[in-house]
Amino acid sequence: MHCKSILLSIVSFISDLTKARKAISISLYTFTMSVLLISIIIGSSTGNNNNIFGAVSINNNNGNGIQKQQQLQVSSKTHEYTLIAQDTTVEIAPGVRVDAWTYNGTIPGPTLTATEGDRVIIHFINRTPMPHTVHLHGDHPSAEDGVFEQVQANGTYTYDFVATPAGALMYHCHVSPVMQHVRMGLYGAFIVYPKKPLPPAREYVLVSGEYDTQNQLNPLPEYYMFNGYAEQYMSHPLIARTNETVRIYLVNLGLSPAYGMHIHGSLFKAYPSGIWENPPFKVQSWELASGNAAILEAKWPWPGKFTFHYHGIPEERGAMGYFNVTNAPAKAIDGKDVAITKSINMVDWQANLTKSLQKANPNGKVTTTPATGGANNANNGMAHEMEHHQQQQQQPSPSPSPINTNKVSIVHGAATLGNKAFSPNLNRIKVGSTVTWINDDNNLHTVTSGVPNTPNAGQTFDSGLTALIMPAKIYSHKFTNTGEFSYFCRVHPTMVGKILVVP
Repeated sequence: MHCKSILLSIVSFISDLTKARKAISISLYTFTMSVLLISIIIGSSTGNNNNIFGAVSINNNNGNGIQKQQQLQVSSKTHEYTLIAQDTTVEIAPGVRVDAWTYNGTIPGPTLTATEGDRVIIHFINRTPMPHTVHLHGDHPSAEDGVFEQVQANGTYTYDFVATPAGALMYHCHVSPVMQHVRMGLYGAFIVYPKKPLPPAREYVLVSGEYDTQNQLNPLPEYYMFNGYAEQYMSHPLIARTNETVRIYLVNLGLSPAYGMHIHGSLFKAYPSGIWENPPFKVQSWELASGNAAILEAKWPWPGKFTFHYHGIPEERGAMGYFNVTNAPAKAIDGKDVAITKSINMVDWQANLTKSLQKANPNGKVTTTPATGGANNANNGMAHEMEHHQQQQQQPSPSPSPINTNKVSIVHGAATLGNKAFSPNLNRIKVGSTVTWINDDNNLHTVTSGVPNTPNAGQTFDSGLTALIMPAKIYSHKFTNTGEFSYFCRVHPTMVGKILVVP
């Protein structure tokens, strides 16, 4: 009866409209009838005639034959990406080559971008012997979340979703232990731009990461890195011009507690959690926990070198760089040399720099190997990793041939060089000799006997935290007993060395 009433109403409406069509132009009449018929058809098939454009149903078939459906709003553009999980080796600091699990061969993986409301399709291919996923931050259905749908070796999966919200988001592997998979390199940035164009700025993406050559579950790792390479922006500073806005998409995929990001020479603007709709704060530093992000904006009226770093341990272990701010040339091209009315995107330059420094090589010889577990033990968790680490510690590694000298250099860049921080290492001397260390670095250091975080640290000799070895300064110690003496830097405990004292 209800359907009959609707049909009678429609017939009556058409009859009245026909009587009035002499007063209506033919084109308007045709348009009105077309809209009416479309509304009836859509209302019948969807049960909802509130929005004649409705929603588009997408059937998404992944490589494992799993079918999933999601409702996608009609979007203005589609971005299609391919992420390939690959095992390789990369350099993460000068002379330090390590095993890596990567998306597309680099740490971090490629920066993915879209505008809010755009459709994003990610084809994930796993070319490793271990299960991996791509977990994206942001709003999306469960089937696109990259947690329960683990992709096995040689498997594929397609993620299909609408990019939202606008801001600095991220992606990473979410296979347990997640800390291990992320530290090994499976992470990257996902930048979603707002629909309304942003004010002009020079834009950079900084992805924080960590690495430990002995145990990836170490809560205080050896290396803290921006974009996969320790202190790369000290050797290759980020350029900027006076009075232009520098916009930083800061994504923290380290696993350590929160540290404060500090930019020298300016109070800067911070958008909490990297979400554009959040009101910004004017800050002197901005705390950023693991898995969170921020959008930072800074500007300098003066030329100069302006450092940026995480306050605390990370800045001493690689998470430091600087902006090289200069005046724009007289004939600067807007959008190319200076960002005044047009933005300048530096992300491709950053990606190419990281790639050139890391020199990915699947057959490369690693200088240090973390306790990563292996394909058959990937899901055994932290207990297995700690046991594996202890076993490694019990197996003495071969020592290099000793060099005979009474002088040891603390080399330039020592904070990130591990057992290459002291030269020579291993050093052999005769009992009764005095060894002098000279600080050839531009940082402060100590020379402390023993092993970090052990009761015997500093018992035999110690330059001391109250008398740090300043750049170009020295510390000396006379060895009156034979034996092998290990030592390290209290400020940078990854710096280690050995002295062999013979009769």
